[in-house]
Amino acid sequence: MHRLAAPLFVAGALLASSFAAHAESLDQVRRGFAQMIYQDAAPDINLERPQPMLRAVVVLRVRLNDHGHWSAEVMRENDVEPELTRKALRSVEHLAATLEVSAPVAEQLHREGFVEVWLFQNDGRFALKTLALPQRNH
Repeated sequence: MHRLAAPLFVAGALLASSFAAHAESLDQVRRGFAQMIYQDAAPDINLERPQPMLRAVVVLRVRLNDHGHWSAEVMRENDVEPELTRKALRSVEHLAATLEVSAPVAEQLHREGFVEVWLFQNDGRFALKTLALPQRNH
């Protein structure tokens, strides 16, 4: 049995109270992951509706590595402002917590992961597409 087959544990009281502690699908994992990012990077989060013309959009594939920690690879970055891509990557790397998931979901997270989108405002704050409010018109 692969070492990721063992359940991964939840950390953080907010996550435990606001998200089902045991994720059974990638959609649940994506939502729980986004909630953890929002908790961990609170000062950098935009909780309002994203502006019509975003400063940048960064797309990352998020996976669990061999040690059960979150890792990310860039699928689409902002070539004009690479610091925003680095900010998105750091928000993933900084997470200490993972979610408790079933063995098949853990294996899928290790093998395929999921895609998440960072929507950057002009002021550098971001929202994750999974939790973002609808974008403003103007």
